[in-house]
Order: sequence, then C-alpha cells, then structure tokens
Amino acid sequence: MNQENSGLIRLIIGLVVGVVLGLAIGLAFGYLILPVEWTNAQPQDLREDYGAYYWELVTESYKEHGDLELVKRQLGPWDDQQRLDAALQRAFTESAPEDQLVIDTLAKKITGSEVEMPTAVPSEETPAPSETPAAEPAEEGGGPSFLTIVGIFLLILVFVIAVIFLIIRMRKGKTPEEPVVEEVPDWVATMHPEEAAPQTPPLGHFVTSYALGNDVYDESFSIETDAGEFLGECGVGISETIGVGDPDKVTAFEIWLFDKNDIRTITKVLMSEHAYNDQELRARLATKGEAILAQPNQPVTLETATLRVDAMVTEAIYGTGPLPANSFFDRLTLELVSYAKEGEIDNSPGELNL
Repeated sequence: MNQENSGLIRLIIGLVVGVVLGLAIGLAFGYLILPVEWTNAQPQDLREDYGAYYWELVTESYKEHGDLELVKRQLGPWDDQQRLDAALQRAFTESAPEDQLVIDTLAKKITGSEVEMPTAVPSEETPAPSETPAAEPAEEGGGPSFLTIVGIFLLILVFVIAVIFLIIRMRKGKTPEEPVVEEVPDWVATMHPEEAAPQTPPLGHFVTSYALGNDVYDESFSIETDAGEFLGECGVGISETIGVGDPDKVTAFEIWLFDKNDIRTITKVLMSEHAYNDQELRARLATKGEAILAQPNQPVTLETATLRVDAMVTEAIYGTGPLPANSFFDRLTLELVSYAKEGEIDNSPGELNL
C-alpha cells in the first residue's frame, strides 16, 4: 500500500469516525440529555383516542354548567376536519346513550359537524366517559421512535463500514498495468563503494525542498514494504533559526530516521556555513546529532537496527540580508533513499524477517 492510498484510507476512516461521533452525540442530546418536550398542545393536536376522551370530558362539563361559550374555549379551534370527525365519532361511539345526544348537539353548535349515527346500539361494555381509554399505537405520520432512529443509524454505520472495506480490498487487489520500480539515483552507488550493488530495490525514494518563508517546514515519509508493512519513518525539519523578525531564518535542519525495531531515533544536523563554524552554536546543536555542513552534493547516511537512509543535499542556496554571510538558507533540497539492511528484512509480500 503506497503513501497516497494510506492517506486516503485514513481520511475515509476519519470522516466515518466524525460522522459516527456526531450522530452519537446528537442522539444523546436529543433523547437523553435535552429531549424534546411538547407543551401547550391544542385539543386538535391530540391523538384520536385522547381527542375523543377530551370531547367526553367537555360533554360532562357542559352537562354540569350548560355554558356553551366555556365549551368553545375548552375545545379551541379544530382546523383538521378529518381529525375532528374521527374524534367525534369515537367519542359518540364510546359514550353512554344519554351523552350521545349532548355530543351531537355540541358538535352541531360549535363546529357545524354532524355525528354519524352508529348502525348498532353500543354495547353495555362500552367504557364510561370517565374511564381513560387504553393506549393505542400512535397515528401514522408521527415522529419516529428512538429505537427506529437507532436502527437507521446502525444500518448507515454498517453500510459505511462495508464501503470502506470494499475500497480497501479493491485497492489492495488492484494490479497496476506496469510494475512500479523505484529509480535509484546515481549518487547512491558512490556512497558505499565497499558494498555490492543492492539486490533489491529501495523501500522508498523521496525528495523534499525548503524555501524561505516556510516557517512550519517539517516533512516525514513512511517506510513500508511492498506488502504495506510499516517499518519506520524518515524526515527533515527545522532545527535552529537565527536573527529576529519574519520570516524565520533557518540556520540548521534535522534529518532523522525512526525504526520500529530500534529504540533509538537517529538524527543528524545539517548546518549552514556560519553555524558550522560557530563553535558555541555547533556545540549546542551537537546534542541533537552529528553536525554536517550542508552544501551541494553533500551525502548523509543514517542507520538503525534494520533500516538505512542515504540522503544527498542536491541544492543549498543561502539568503542575503543584514545577518552574517551564509548564515541562513533561502532554499534547501534533499533526496532520501530508504533501504532495508541486508539480511534483516525480506521485502516480499506478506513476509517480515527480523
């Protein structure tokens, strides 16, 4: 797996984690921490059975005081004719015979609706108006339940995970039309003339450039086998600046190598001519690693237990200004080539020999 594919997969996983966390936090707030509470609902907003029960209660009240205006205020507006008819019909059906005439009278006087008379006489077992109707399933069109939302969320999560899995499988299984062969720069052979030519291609070949004004310059590169096995990282970053003001004037860089099979991280310091000749500054930076004068065609080698990185300074241009001559860089370009040390790692798919 190359660096581009690894970055894409990390991006997708990050997006999925963000979506999952966002949904989880939203559900927790919406249903557990700050659930929605309905208040000041009108009678017409009630479910059909409770709407019918409300009509029965108003009917009982009217029988006591006979105040039609009070009944109008108690019932409020009923804009949905279908819900009104359903509540009236149910209240009429469930009421005692002596109350049915009252309900029909109120319906005509207040809403202008006429209750359809049932074809059969209500059973004596019909609950009295004072009895609370049994709970029934909510009407269609109500909000989804918490379990429904959780179920939908889980289905979305399973779908996203399946898509990520398929993308990874497709990218792993995709065979390039032409094999990619790392091109080894000519300067690599001159760095270790005592060694035979390497039998295997390098694990990676990287090029990095710094330009004045890039105050956050810090490049890192993953070292992996052809099978995608992570072995370590190498990189270059700013080590020391000089002077004041913007932009930062870089007088030394750190080049480093991390090996997952070695407890050490090897670091060397590429210094400007001014820093290299400044004994005090050079002694201070020596704690970070071996001091090396950064100049064109300057080779650098870093070795750990199982890895080696050969680096070459291909461009080193100094900046100009009020600071000492050759004290900070305007541009610096390096090439880095990473190898597995002979006999330590077999760079073949699926195998790692330590």
